[in-house]
Amino acid sequence: MNNHEVYRLLCTGELTMAFDTNALFSNQRFRNLCNNINRIKDCDDKYQFNLIVPAPAHAEKLHDLKQQYREHYNFNEIIKGLMDKGISIASFEPHHADVVANLVGEQFPTTQAWRTFKRNRCIACLGLNTVTGIQGSGKTCGATIDWLIAGYAEAEGCLLVTGDTREEFKGIRTTTLEHLEAAVKQLLTEARAG
Repeated sequence: MNNHEVYRLLCTGELTMAFDTNALFSNQRFRNLCNNINRIKDCDDKYQFNLIVPAPAHAEKLHDLKQQYREHYNFNEIIKGLMDKGISIASFEPHHADVVANLVGEQFPTTQAWRTFKRNRCIACLGLNTVTGIQGSGKTCGATIDWLIAGYAEAEGCLLVTGDTREEFKGIRTTTLEHLEAAVKQLLTEARAG
């Protein structure tokens, strides 16, 4: 969704926004965005926005923070910071797993289609342009946790904020951090004026 579409969605007054890992990478931008969303909510009770991070995306971000801060990593500080910004960590439940199974099953209806996809993704990740001469069926190739994040957003009817456009997010209602920032800025300006 572009910023105009996101703006119209925000104007409805109720929206749950789920953040993919790549939207969390820019810590300062993410914090500023959350602050602005909370300012909109403070301007008018009509706005009931929920900010969430699906547990799989949260795990990825925690991993990055652990690597960055090593012995200074503090889980309790991180959780407090999220709570202060009004951000919830959303658990991954059995019904989310069912939606993931449906998403994957619709795009890859056979075992062979799924294995071919995973094999080709692995080859592309290595920077190779051709599959000639590379052995393997794709059976042991992994799949990204992006399927879990997409499945969560689909199951909960969230607007997923992500910069990723790969197969995992096909058919999922998404926007980018940039589009959401622009829409929030426009709505905040109007809410303050009103």
